[in-house]
Amino acid sequence: MELTTEPPAGPTAEAATAPTTAPTTAPATVPATVPATVPATAPATAPATVPTTAPATAPTAGLAVALGQERSVPGDLAANLTAATRLVAVAAARGARVLALPELYACGYDPDAIRADPDGRSLTEPPAGTEPPPGSPLAPLAEAAAEHGVWVLLGAAVATRGRPANAVLVIDPYGRARGHYGKAHLWHGERDAFDPGTGLVMIEDGGIRLGLGICYDAGFPELTRAYARAGAHAVLFSSAFAHGPTEYRYGVYHPARAVENTVSTLVVNAVGDIAGERYFGRSGAWGPDGHRLTGCADGRDDLRVVTVSAAATTTAREELPYLTDLRTDLLGQAPPPPLTRIRLTG
Repeated sequence: MELTTEPPAGPTAEAATAPTTAPTTAPATVPATVPATVPATAPATAPATVPTTAPATAPTAGLAVALGQERSVPGDLAANLTAATRLVAVAAARGARVLALPELYACGYDPDAIRADPDGRSLTEPPAGTEPPPGSPLAPLAEAAAEHGVWVLLGAAVATRGRPANAVLVIDPYGRARGHYGKAHLWHGERDAFDPGTGLVMIEDGGIRLGLGICYDAGFPELTRAYARAGAHAVLFSSAFAHGPTEYRYGVYHPARAVENTVSTLVVNAVGDIAGERYFGRSGAWGPDGHRLTGCADGRDDLRVVTVSAAATTTAREELPYLTDLRTDLLGQAPPPPLTRIRLTG
């Protein structure tokens, strides 16, 4: 099953068809990386109408994604959303069209605390295609997205009819909530705090398609393969990997998922001390041939921008035809999972 979300009438929103192969029309670019430091400012509240100042389309050379590696204040939604709001301006100043934040960034990664107080640590998601109402926790962040013309991919606990979702909440460059991706594969204690997600989510802007995943999802080749077969150029994982015995897997999952599917993989990882764990950061990106493109600092706040290029994906698939050479007659092929496409074009 495949769904397309379309916001209420706006100058650049349109319904998407469902292509099954990656596009080849974007001009070639060399993926770019730009380091950044991050100053702080106070946000304003969001207007009630759709802003008209956001840039209409992403740069035609590709989709520039900022990996916002930023510490969370455990349990302090207001402080974390304020920090996310200022990071929108930082990302935009460095040429990014998308700002991605770590897993459960809005409240800090602490499943036990979320299980004990789901209402106090979860966000209420506005109806898809609408702006957060003025005065609501998400309103300043949405206003910043609209002011700077930036997608925001916010790691957050999102309230649902059951337990919260461990989610990536999507805000588009016009400040509209567009739905969320719920983590499909829950890790250990997360299963007591969250309900698992029920489908995949992919955003598209300027002809570039970006699939969404969260942390442990990267350990399942099938998820990234499903996005590749649906036409993704990249898959982005919002994560919370900490120092310890599982740390080595961080450097295994992401380049492997990239090269075996000929998609770029991006990961924005948590950093700092939360609930007795020390998160190491090291957010990064790998190209569709598995080579590392950029990496954030170890153990401190950082922001890097990487450009996802359709041309790079096409070149990699010409040289590494894994998707077309796969012996589905021998090994079989899973049916496509439920997929929601979130599209914004000019």
